[in-house]
Amino acid sequence: MGMLLAYELEKGTERELKDLAAALGHQVKMVSSSNYGDPLGYVAGITGFKKSGTRDTEGKLGSEMLVFCGLDREAMDLLLAGLRERKLQIPLKAVITPHNIQWTSRMLYQELKKEHETMTAMKKSPL
Repeated sequence: MGMLLAYELEKGTERELKDLAAALGHQVKMVSSSNYGDPLGYVAGITGFKKSGTRDTEGKLGSEMLVFCGLDREAMDLLLAGLRERKLQIPLKAVITPHNIQWTSRMLYQELKKEHETMTAMKKSPL
């Protein structure tokens, strides 16, 4: 069973995502802003990670974000196909990796936002 960390989803999107995840055998954890300063490993409930003790005071992230944890390739493909079928557009998505597992939610959001803006600009730019 995989875990989906969900951030600042609209109510309709939250409901649809939870239905899809349940149908595929995954859990959805709605992440509170009080956890934005904690390591992703802690937020995902991975053994060995502790709450940071540092409080994130920057408020909301500013857009929806989805983080995948413990999904193999097949499960990821099924989940992404389900998101497309249900027309659930959450532009900022990531997988917890050994590289980012120590990052805070805010750090991951900032990196994803920067990457998303770069990719969007590249799509608009003629070759």
